[in-house]
Amino acid sequence: MIFKFASVLTLTLAALPLTACGSEGDRPARACPAGAPAAMTPYPGPAGWIQGATWAPSADIGGDLRRMRDGYGIDTVNVYGLETWSTARLNELFTALTNLRMRAVVRLEAYDPATFEFRPEDATQVLERHRELLEYVKGRPVAYLALNMPVDDPRVQARLGGINSELSAQRQVTYAKTLVGLVRPLAGATPVFVGLFYGWDSSYRIPSYRDSGADGYVLTSYSYPGGRVADGAGSTDDLIDAPRLRAVADRAVAAQPGAPIVVEYGFQTLAAQKSMPDQTAGLVADVTVKRAALRATTHFYCSRYPAVIGTTYFGYNIFKAEGNPPRTLDYALTSQ
Repeated sequence: MIFKFASVLTLTLAALPLTACGSEGDRPARACPAGAPAAMTPYPGPAGWIQGATWAPSADIGGDLRRMRDGYGIDTVNVYGLETWSTARLNELFTALTNLRMRAVVRLEAYDPATFEFRPEDATQVLERHRELLEYVKGRPVAYLALNMPVDDPRVQARLGGINSELSAQRQVTYAKTLVGLVRPLAGATPVFVGLFYGWDSSYRIPSYRDSGADGYVLTSYSYPGGRVADGAGSTDDLIDAPRLRAVADRAVAAQPGAPIVVEYGFQTLAAQKSMPDQTAGLVADVTVKRAALRATTHFYCSRYPAVIGTTYFGYNIFKAEGNPPRTLDYALTSQ
């Protein structure tokens, strides 16, 4: 682990007002460069929390990371599929992270969708898929390990009688506790976080995972347009769909009391689509509104929720095809 992250959890849980965003534990405050406030970024200045973003690496790993840090104020990168990377590429990544004083989120995301049922044996299989990666990253600059809870996979739901079935809830609780227990001996001092997702429409009755012994949680929570797509003409609450964000965050905090939370979210624009897309998560009118929504979301969590120790934006350079029919959505902070 790097930068005594465990002490950060203690400090940030005590209080995290927006004005306190300065140094983080024993990390000196790093002022964002002059260009950052004008950039399309949720992080306009130095902060006392995790300033993360999901990242699709190019061949220029070091250059990507430096641009993320210096141009967008990002200090933590969330990367999918690290368990498939070669040792040489992992070396390149973690050498660059160390040199730039950045960190990675290491995801335990992969599972077998054909058989997965939140059983203890599934936890064992997930561990084995990621064992080599866990052994590699131990002692390297990792912010936390993110354990996937694939509650939104309809194939998994079907085998358990639906996501809100009693069997599903029971299995999830046991699985989370089992996987945390399996991962912890390999994690060293790196915090182990479990994923929280209440469904795109907040209809999932996810049980509390507090008995898992996790160090914290990763909450996936997106704004949604109501009767109209936010165009910046209304209030800040309208801009970011604050009632929905509050309901989900309140639920997560109440179910896992006293635990640190990192929020994953994203925004896309209607202007890039020309007509209403099937996937409306994080949909706002245009890039001007998107820029305002990014900053407003940071302020929302930082000022209201001491338990929230940071955000991971989806995604720094990701233009993803989603919906039916599939459309390429402009969640990215960068331009194509």
